[in-house]
Amino acid sequence: MEGNDNSRTPLSPSAREALDELAPVIEETDDHLSREEARSHLHQIDFDAELARTTLDELLNKGYLYDVHGELRLP
Repeated sequence: MEGNDNSRTPLSPSAREALDELAPVIEETDDHLSREEARSHLHQIDFDAELARTTLDELLNKGYLYDVHGELRLP
């Protein structure tokens, strides 16, 4: 996912890293991940629990991910 889209709110460096890691995983897994799967994946790349939670919240709040019944999806 490119970060050059001026119509979106910019991401923090940790959120950009998380999105770069999660986007291909989401695309490979029927286009969604549970929040728990996303947190687990972020933990594997050295995000602590609090950073994973706040980073996922940032991605959701800024429209880079969306939640459908507890499943995280790309727009």
